[in-house]
Amino acid sequence: MSLTAADVTADVAEALFLQPAELDHQLDLRDQGMDSVRTMELVDRWRRAGVPGISFIALAEDRRLERWIEVVRELQPGAAEPPSLRTCIATVSLGGSLTDKLDAVAAAGFGGIELLDADLRDSSLSASEVAARCADLGLTIDAYQPFRRAEGVSAAEFTDVLARFRGELDVMAGLGTGSILVVSNTDDDADPDRDLSARQLSALADAAAERGMSVTYEALAWGTHVGRFADAWDVVRRAGHPALTVTVDTFHMISRGEDAGALDGVPMDKISLAQVADAPMLSMDLKQWSRNHRCLPGDGEFDLRTPLRALWAAGYRGPLSLEIFNPEIRAQPPHDVAARGARALDALLAELDGAVPGPDASGDPVRA
Repeated sequence: MSLTAADVTADVAEALFLQPAELDHQLDLRDQGMDSVRTMELVDRWRRAGVPGISFIALAEDRRLERWIEVVRELQPGAAEPPSLRTCIATVSLGGSLTDKLDAVAAAGFGGIELLDADLRDSSLSASEVAARCADLGLTIDAYQPFRRAEGVSAAEFTDVLARFRGELDVMAGLGTGSILVVSNTDDDADPDRDLSARQLSALADAAAERGMSVTYEALAWGTHVGRFADAWDVVRRAGHPALTVTVDTFHMISRGEDAGALDGVPMDKISLAQVADAPMLSMDLKQWSRNHRCLPGDGEFDLRTPLRALWAAGYRGPLSLEIFNPEIRAQPPHDVAARGARALDALLAELDGAVPGPDASGDPVRA
């Protein structure tokens, strides 16, 4: 079965109790009555109709009907052009001012960034000015990060957490980005109850979905109770929220002894970000290892190929981001680091024996 543009339009109209002719294809559907519940109902309907790759996240990125029609067409089995690999780099990977970093990222050929909140705070640019600068350079902001101490807290504290989170959503609105990365609680007083964490992350996802945004949850290797990818996925699975996904980070996985098997059974529409970093094999404090010894792909000893192959084989098509915490690398000229990072990522992907989807005409991965 193949869904046509008329089918998608009719389904959306029915969900909004409108006639198809009453829909504005270029107006945000939220302004026409669409909400997260109705969006998820459409996701379920379209999956049953033969579009297994459709997800709330895919639709939340751009809520115009004309874009939804394109998304459904792109994700249908047998589509002529499968979604391309999107590569980006976290601004924490580079030294210099935020302006220097953005210029370096664009010059290296990346299409997007993960924006570190500290880089924005330390910049002379406002959120809207950063958005404009990125637009001028042809860069997308694929994620804003990190949001800490978000779950595993008392009910009394969570009121403050939610207020703090809504403030970050305001920042994201200025940036024009729709995804915020929430990291696992690393404090000694974190509550081990995963159902509590799931409920609290669901509440954050509710707040994000109200703004057309989403949350991606990452297990930090030194997390008090959530320190492995499998732990983070368990919390996200329990939450079952359409605007809540999980992040894969090769450093956190490998440093905690996880392999590609940790990805087995995870629906690819529930993984919205894959971060990649190499590192030497060391026996030391996990946090210090992560914050001081990450390096570019090929400069360390991690097996990055196996988990990446598993992701592509399972159908992951989200952003692939270089996230390199290393003070020595940040002390180097940002243009040099960004250029080396782009070459290292290209070399890594070239070694995956054609597993990576969506090369452009030159054979290079599509950076966007």
